Amino acid sequence: MPSNGAEIEQKDTAIRLVYTLFFVVIVWIVEAVLGIVVLFSLVLTLITKRPPSESIKRFANRTISYLYHILRYATYNETSPPFPFAELPSEVEPVAPESNAHPTQQPASTPQDHNI
Repeated sequence: MPSNGAEIEQKDTAIRLVYTLFFVVIVWIVEAVLGIVVLFSLVLTLITKRPPSESIKRFANRTISYLYHILRYATYNETSPPFPFAELPSEVEPVAPESNAHPTQQPASTPQDHNI
């Protein structure tokens, strides 16, 4: 695909249109899968009182990364179509190691914080 400012042939645009329509359907499926993962994670957390496992977090993170690459392709920020026409992308941000604090809890303030 040509760089910025160069003309794009109609054939390339037609091919990209077909790919983009295919990826619109994929986005709907990926959004549904992510919705199920979010609900599953929330219910699991309510029942077990523990955060979801690393494998669930990693799966969600890779799925989000895939969605990100689809949207970059659809908006002309990437020239090559994503999976299944390329390899499945790696995680955008690897899952951080778990800490003892709950994600909604604020860290305890220290006396030095008030001197600023």
